[in-house]
Amino acid sequence: MNLNLNTKLAEGYSSNSQIAKRLTECWVKENSYCPCCGETTLYNFENNKPVADFYCIKCNEEFELKSKKGKFSNLINDGAYATMIERLNSNKNPNFFFLTYSKTWTVENFFIIPKQFFTPEIIIKRKSLPDTARRAGWTGCNIDVSGIAEAGKVFIIKETQLINPKIVRDSFKKTLFLREKSAESRGWILDVLTCIDLIKKE
Repeated sequence: MNLNLNTKLAEGYSSNSQIAKRLTECWVKENSYCPCCGETTLYNFENNKPVADFYCIKCNEEFELKSKKGKFSNLINDGAYATMIERLNSNKNPNFFFLTYSKTWTVENFFIIPKQFFTPEIIIKRKSLPDTARRAGWTGCNIDVSGIAEAGKVFIIKETQLINPKIVRDSFKKTLFLREKSAESRGWILDVLTCIDLIKKE
């Protein structure tokens, strides 16, 4: 797995956000794999598909990619609030890839938060855009990852170190049972997992 982003792909782009999106999405497509089944190729959805960026043709898992230079904060910007809530309530929400890279365009951390760890409670509604804005009335959202248990953060790369793919798959599958629970039961179990993390000892 090559940890260097291919900066040659940025030619023709002027916006920093467009450059980062182009480089990181291409990196995932060329270097990542499905953390659920191990399939070595992930496929892109068509442009502007609500929420998701990639999918696995073998197990049908879907993924959205969030990337950032440096570290993520606890609140991560996402897209339209209504779209996100609709996906969560229909249980068709994607898993989320989170990728951080250095000033030299080197991948430092790459992890996944499985979709079963997302609940409406961690989706924070942002203020709607004013009437003077080009997309007046549009309402975005933030994802609050501060309360997500450690079991919900499956690292593929941690501090530039590759994690054994078997460990990644085992960690991803360990909490799949949560998808079979009702929203109420799942929320209760996730709260318990978070409390266990706070103990900070075996």
